[in-house]
Amino acid sequence: MKNNAFIRAVKRLVISVIKNDFYGMAAEMGFMMVIGIFPFMLFLMAVFGWMGNKSYMDPILLALSNIMPEQAMNLILTVLSEVMIFQQGDIMGIIGVIVTIVLSTNGMAVVLKGLNRAYKVEETRNFVYTRILSFIMVIVDTLVLFLSINLIVFGKVFINFAVEHFHMSHQIAIMLLTLRWPVAFLALYLMAFLSYYILPDLRGNEAFKRASALPGTLFFCTFWLVGSWGFSVYVNNLGTYNLVYGIIGAFIVLMVWLYYTSILLLIGGEINSQVYNQLERKAGEIRDDFAKLKKPGH
Repeated sequence: MKNNAFIRAVKRLVISVIKNDFYGMAAEMGFMMVIGIFPFMLFLMAVFGWMGNKSYMDPILLALSNIMPEQAMNLILTVLSEVMIFQQGDIMGIIGVIVTIVLSTNGMAVVLKGLNRAYKVEETRNFVYTRILSFIMVIVDTLVLFLSINLIVFGKVFINFAVEHFHMSHQIAIMLLTLRWPVAFLALYLMAFLSYYILPDLRGNEAFKRASALPGTLFFCTFWLVGSWGFSVYVNNLGTYNLVYGIIGAFIVLMVWLYYTSILLLIGGEINSQVYNQLERKAGEIRDDFAKLKKPGH
């Protein structure tokens, strides 16, 4: 019975992906993400720069380099190294931040639109509200990245200090150093969960919304990390993008990677939608059963 239920759920998922044209929606999301990823990185650089230490970007770039294809990563590094707008004075810096916030918010807004389609809900909130919500999510993602970076960077400092001054064993130190990296997964999980929970215009039981956002988040994080790593290995070792397309091959690789990311986001949203509907259906059946028990003669 359980196997049959799982097969039916997979069939519903595939049919919904085709019916809602997730492939076309993912293409739009991937395009907007390409436009938004560079401003978001520049926004992080500006924030960390104003905090007095742009080296906070290093762990982010290191983590991305382990997942992203080499050509796409080199493209991002090239753009970040060549764009000097945040070093042109206060006025140019402010203008640059405004531009990056607008473009980053546009990228988040198209994710919002895609998740609404995945959850099968119509957007009823006004334009200003959705843009503010998208901006808040950009800020939240920045804060989550910042906290995870601090754990990774300063965690190593504290562990080394404990080894030198408190005679912590090297085995424990190695274990703690290794445990820092799951923080990256938890940060990704938290960002994906918040996107699934906050962005869609889904009105209903809040407990059901939180519970239903968990399976799609796990699906997205797992398949994104594994798939991104596999795609990176393929492109770096077997791909011929640069040989065929030259420098534009880096853009193609980045687009394909972001397209894959968008597809997973939408499928994760569809999984959450099915779980939410199932919870609502079960709750309705329980209410009906209670109503029958309250009738005279039962």
